[in-house]
Amino acid sequence: MRTSQKAAAYACAALIASGGLATGANAAQTGTSSEPTARNASTVCERYTGPYARCGSASKGRTQAAYVERGDKIDIVDRFRNGRSTKVVLHVKGSGKATFSSKGKARRIVDRNYTEGKKVRIMVCTSFSKKAKCSGWSGWGRT
Repeated sequence: MRTSQKAAAYACAALIASGGLATGANAAQTGTSSEPTARNASTVCERYTGPYARCGSASKGRTQAAYVERGDKIDIVDRFRNGRSTKVVLHVKGSGKATFSSKGKARRIVDRNYTEGKKVRIMVCTSFSKKAKCSGWSGWGRT
């Protein structure tokens, strides 16, 4: 991994951990493209150009997931107050799809091991329910 990629991975992980990732109009100004993909009266889901996605509302909180290249980690944040675990689907091209859960924790980091250089994308849902709101697939990143 190049130095610039490592720096970007660290910056992304720090933003996710702090909850400070730009969204909506601010995202366009910072160069991070977000696109609302599912809406109802209270919950908005977004996907981004890299392997990061989130769902949230002002009243219920948020849930988000990111694939962190350094160490092949899936960072799941579940602060969505619905009494259910967050669902995350990770797609690694050539390796298939894997589903992960927050397991009721506010933050869970899943450690995986994938072959370097494969394309990866992620999707987050507010729960495993059929009525859950999902982000749709994020943009592609690399393992």
